[in-house]
Amino acid sequence: MIKLKSYRPFITENFTWEFPSHFKLKTASEFLDKNIAETTNFISQTAKETMSDRAVYWFVEDKQSHEISALIALKSIDFNNSSATIFTKFDDNISKKMSLEIIQRLYVFVNDQIKLNILDMKEDESRVVKFFTDSGYEFTNNRLKRK
Repeated sequence: MIKLKSYRPFITENFTWEFPSHFKLKTASEFLDKNIAETTNFISQTAKETMSDRAVYWFVEDKQSHEISALIALKSIDFNNSSATIFTKFDDNISKKMSLEIIQRLYVFVNDQIKLNILDMKEDESRVVKFFTDSGYEFTNNRLKRK
């Protein structure tokens, strides 16, 4: 059985992926654009879902600036059907190069580590869709599906 809580931190050249509970509330609330109470509830919920192996959430922190550059979430994970719902939120000022580094690591996690074949998207994040379709997934009706 896959234990999602063991998938942290991820370290890439420019980023550290860490669970939301690792971050100060003020930093998290600023990135999420939510008040402290809403952020506290969000972080509590992410921890519960991760510990029950239903979802996994990361804030992706820039190693140099120590600012959150992205939120990545895989929710409603169903290992029997190799599926999940994917959600990504990038900082408005992130460069294409930096977002590509995040998307590449996400792809490795989804495709190679936990081997998901179907990803339902909460929103059409064109950067994610492009990378995944260039890497062997089809995109139809807000769903990425491995060919």
